[in-house]
Amino acid sequence: MTGPTSDPRPVPGPDLDAWAGRLGVHVMEQPLPCGYCGVWDWKHNRVILHSGLNDVQRRCTLCHELCHAEQGDTTCGGRGEARARRRTALALISPIDYAAAEQVWDGCAWRIACELGVTLQVLDDFRRILHDRDRTVRA
Repeated sequence: MTGPTSDPRPVPGPDLDAWAGRLGVHVMEQPLPCGYCGVWDWKHNRVILHSGLNDVQRRCTLCHELCHAEQGDTTCGGRGEARARRRTALALISPIDYAAAEQVWDGCAWRIACELGVTLQVLDDFRRILHDRDRTVRA
């Protein structure tokens, strides 16, 4: 396993460029307003990524926006946003890799996110999914 200050290892997962191609979605980069990492522009069938993203942010944001594209979302927020966040977490984080990182890094979110090559938000979404599933199993 890599340390938290090293470059994240390549994480197996979806080939996002191929996925965009299959969806017929054009991916472009340009500066976006503060607080925006990416936008699904359904009217023009394109994803716009903020040009200042690092590789991990770009990967997570592109996956998230492609989830919106595949779902046919035409609005922001609500159920579509929650669904895209869940799908992104499940696409980018392997439960086996997560369990190993959780054990090695003793639950430290930042170090686990670095290990898995995802943002803290994606990691938090994944943890929420696990928590919800655990609650369902116990009920």
